[in-house]
Amino acid sequence: MENASKALLMAAEILVGVMIISIGVYLFNTMGQYSAETAADIEENQIRAFNEQFLQYYGTSSTDGVTLEPIRCTIHEVVGLANLARQINEQNDFTEIEPISDSSMYIQIDLKIGSTTYRNLESYSQSELIQLVKDYSVVYTTTGSGTTADTKYFKCEEEPGIGANTKLVNYMKFVEF
Repeated sequence: MENASKALLMAAEILVGVMIISIGVYLFNTMGQYSAETAADIEENQIRAFNEQFLQYYGTSSTDGVTLEPIRCTIHEVVGLANLARQINEQNDFTEIEPISDSSMYIQIDLKIGSTTYRNLESYSQSELIQLVKDYSVVYTTTGSGTTADTKYFKCEEEPGIGANTKLVNYMKFVEF
């Protein structure tokens, strides 16, 4: 009788031990899953915030509540994006211009004015970018009553390039509006 009660106690201890281990494994898996989902959400938010810096100049807007037109930006904003692209490229240790690809994090900004295309604005010197601002910030119109100066606007010509592997913007091209 004494051995039987000891055997039952041992069996109960083993059962309790197995239950504790099972609960531990369950909690470990649940917490691991939660951590993975949280990390994925954080990464997705970081990608969205990064891309929004560029994508705010792509798409359409309505000024009168009805008519949709491309989002307009000035040469100052285009040059600002080129400077941002340069800064990000430098942070990623790009020393040379890289071709656009699905896995590249190099960001390229192009600008087409008339028949002239300015490729890789992100690689231009500050003095070259300042000259672009001077040359293309205002458009002058001469009429019978005189000359007027209006702000020159640009639009994102085509859908921005987003790397399939990185999910980050890596190319934008602007043209005269």
